[in-house]
This record gives sequence, structure tokens and C-alpha cells, in this order.
Amino acid sequence: MPEKENPISLYFHIPFCTAKCGYCDFNSYELQNLIEKKQVHNKNWASEYTDALIMEIKGRVKELQLTGRKVQSVFFGGGTPSLFPPQEIKKILLTSRKFFDFIPESEISLEANPNSSDYDLFKKLKKIGINRISFGIQSFNDILLKNLDRIHSGKDAKRAFYLARKAGFENISIDLMFGIPFQTKEIANDDLQNAIELNPEHISAYELTIEPGTSFHALHMKGELNGLISENLSLEMWEMRDQILHDAGYEQYEISNFAKLGFRCKHNLNYWNRGDYLGFGAGAHSLIDNQRIWNHLRPDIYIKNSQTPTAGEEKMENAKKILGESLMLGLRLKEGVSLLELKKKTGFDSEILFKNHFNDFYKKNLLIKDRGKLKLTKKGMLLSNQIFSSLL
Repeated sequence: MPEKENPISLYFHIPFCTAKCGYCDFNSYELQNLIEKKQVHNKNWASEYTDALIMEIKGRVKELQLTGRKVQSVFFGGGTPSLFPPQEIKKILLTSRKFFDFIPESEISLEANPNSSDYDLFKKLKKIGINRISFGIQSFNDILLKNLDRIHSGKDAKRAFYLARKAGFENISIDLMFGIPFQTKEIANDDLQNAIELNPEHISAYELTIEPGTSFHALHMKGELNGLISENLSLEMWEMRDQILHDAGYEQYEISNFAKLGFRCKHNLNYWNRGDYLGFGAGAHSLIDNQRIWNHLRPDIYIKNSQTPTAGEEKMENAKKILGESLMLGLRLKEGVSLLELKKKTGFDSEILFKNHFNDFYKKNLLIKDRGKLKLTKKGMLLSNQIFSSLL
């Protein structure tokens, strides 16, 4: 299939939160603070943002000549999209369907926090076309949730999950986090057992990272972020995670993602395969035909400039950079990267451009070549960040 005929993904960034978590480096803002600063209006903040998103959809479609392009997945991320009124989500989806051709099996996901979820919300979301819910649970342990600045409890998380199930959602994902301050192996095991008991179709289980610009990073730089776990304990948690989820019937298809048969996340798979995607909203990024585009970060500036929301763009023409990016993303997948397909897609041979890197990783047992595919070893998965940084 020609590149421009491949289905794309749409991402809508909803940057509003009830509270900002200490570890979060996403482009998100406490809604009440924005209202107090008069950066958004108190009563019509949601409809105002929706109008801006719709304006951007119309502009991007015209600018990039994308009318009628097939869509395989839609993702509402944030922030906390479950804070956003369902009628506004409906407007966004209806507008998208006017300009794009949604394939019948399109995956349409929305991130939800347990504290902003109820049965009525889920019923409305189901009715307007959302067919996948992704819960940011992180842990079921109330003390650890408090350490993460989360405002829900473990009980809230379970309640929200069961309400989504009751509302008819048959594709639910939950996020779990490892390496939380003061987390023990026993608590991590309890979190896994609680997750398995819920029986979601998909589990994202990833490690806490201290990102620049977060309050956790500021505390860490001052030596005041207490309770960080050791690297050895973190590795033990990774190994325990893999074994327990495997035994429970979940396939690990990516470094931090596990799914039951038929429930891999289509949206994220498109990212990892470096497919085309359009991002709408404050701070959203797009990749279309090797052109990167990113929007203004602040919601109020984005809203004021919704006809021309671009903050920057880059036409990617450097073969080594494109290959390095494709490898970095594709190697996250358990099945690895087909070197032949990568050569066909880019026109360049990664085994020539990255020969020295590959040989070094082979010697260190971080990479293997298996039937034309380049894959991370178990050790390589644990040290993946070191590998990826050398490819960019």
C-alpha cells in the first residue's frame, strides 16, 4: 500500500486536570488555576477549547490535503480527558468523521482518571463512539498514591473500572507504575494481583522516571525526594511483572505493554511503527510524510491562534535521523524491526549506517538478529534507554 494511503491516527490533547501530579511532565494544567488566571473562561472553558480544536481540524486538513484520509485510531489524552463534557467529545468526533474516513474497526480511546469517572459518563462516552477506556491507576496502594500526588484511592480505581464495564466497555486498559517512592516488591506484587483480578484487556506497566520540569525533579535535585528504590529492586520488579502477567495470560508486545489476544493498542502501535499521525490541541505533535509539526503549549495561546496553532515544524530529510528514530521506536516492540522493511520504507540500509553500534550491542548481548529482524534481548529491554539514545 502506498505510504500516503496508509491509515493514520488522530490524537486530541485535553490539557486540563483537577490537580497536577508531582511526576507528570505532560503538557497539563490545573483547570482552576487557568480560570483564576483568566486564561480560560469559567463557564465555557470546554466549548471554547472544542471550538479551537474544530478550527484546527479544518485548517490542518486543508493545509496538508488530508480530506478523506483513512483513520485507524483516535486517542483523547491529557491531562484528564474524562473531565471534558461528553457533548464536546461528540462534536470533535463528528467533525473528524466529516473530513476523514474512519475504517470500520477504528479504535477510539479516552484516558480517564478514577476520580473523574461515573456510570453516567461512561454510558454517554459509549453512546458517542468511544470504544476503549484507559485508566491512569498507577497503584492500588493509598499511601503510594498519596506519594504520587494522585487524588484517587485504590477503592476509587476499582469502582471506576467496574462502572466502565457495567456501561458496556469491552476494551479497557489500566496503567500501573513501578519504582514509586517507598514501593516494596510486596506492594508491587499486590498491585499486579489487583490488576489481574479486574481482568482488563490491556495493561501498561512502566517505571517511574524523574523528568526535568516536574516537582519531583525539583525535589530530587535538592536531595529531598525520599524513598527512591534501588536499581536492583527495580530490576526485580520488572522480572516479577513479566512473569506474573505472562502467567495471567497477558502477552508482552512492547517494553511496558501487555495485552490479551486481539487487544494490542492500535494507536500506540502506529507510533511505534512510525506511522503518520495528526495531533490536535495545546502542545500536540504531528508526523505526516516525514514532516513534524508541533503546537503552542499554553491553552489560552493555542485557543487564540487556533486557525494557525503551529509553534514549530521540521521537514525530516536526514536519512540517519529517520532510520535512528524508526529503530528507536520499532525496537520497543517484542517482535523487533524488519531490516528489509525498514530499508524499503526509507531507502537506506541501517546495517551500514549503524554498523558500529549494532556490532557493539551484539557483543554486549543487548541486540540479536533473528530471521531478518532486529530485536532487543531481555538484557537489552532493561537497558533500552542507553541503546535508544545512541541511535538518535
